[in-house]
Amino acid sequence: MPTPPKIIKRRIVYVDHSVQRWLLIALVSLEIILVGGALWLLYLQLINAVEANLYRAHAVGKPDIYPLIKMALIGLSGLLAINLFVLWIVDRLWARHLASILRPLTELITRVEALDFSPDELSAKPHKVVELAHTWRETERQRLLALRAAINQLDVSGPTGGSADKNRAILETIRKLLPG
Repeated sequence: MPTPPKIIKRRIVYVDHSVQRWLLIALVSLEIILVGGALWLLYLQLINAVEANLYRAHAVGKPDIYPLIKMALIGLSGLLAINLFVLWIVDRLWARHLASILRPLTELITRVEALDFSPDELSAKPHKVVELAHTWRETERQRLLALRAAINQLDVSGPTGGSADKNRAILETIRKLLPG
C-alpha cells in the first residue's frame, strides 16, 4: 500500500493588498468616529455634572458620579456592539471576495482534472491568482499539444534503418515534455 503524500505547507503568505488597505482605512475611520462620539457624550455628561454642582456652597453629601460611570459603560458597550457588527459585515465581505476568486479557480482546476484544455473566456476582472492559473493552463495546453505532435511522429512500422534513430530522438523529445 503506498504511503500517503506529506502535506505541503506554503511558506509564503499571500495577501490581497487592495482589499486589506481599504478595510484598514475603513476600520481606522470608524474607530476615530466611534471614540470621538463616545468622548463627546462623556464630555456632555461631565459638563452637566459640573453645572449641577458648580454653585453649591455647601455640599450635603458626596457628588453623584454614577450618571458619568453609567454613560461611560453605555459608551463602551456601544463601541463593542458596533465593532462586533462591523466585524460581521467585514467577514461577509471577505467571504464574498474569496468566493469570487475560488469559484473560477475551482472551475478551472476541475476542467484541468478532466483534461479539458479548450479555450475559455476570462471573467471581466479576474484576480491575479486566477490569471496565473489561466496562464499555467495555457502553458500545459501547449506542452500537451507538443507531446501529441511528438507521439504522432513515432514510426510504429518497425525498427528499420533510419526510423530507429528517428524514434529515439522523438522519444527523447517526449521524455523532455513529460513532467517530473
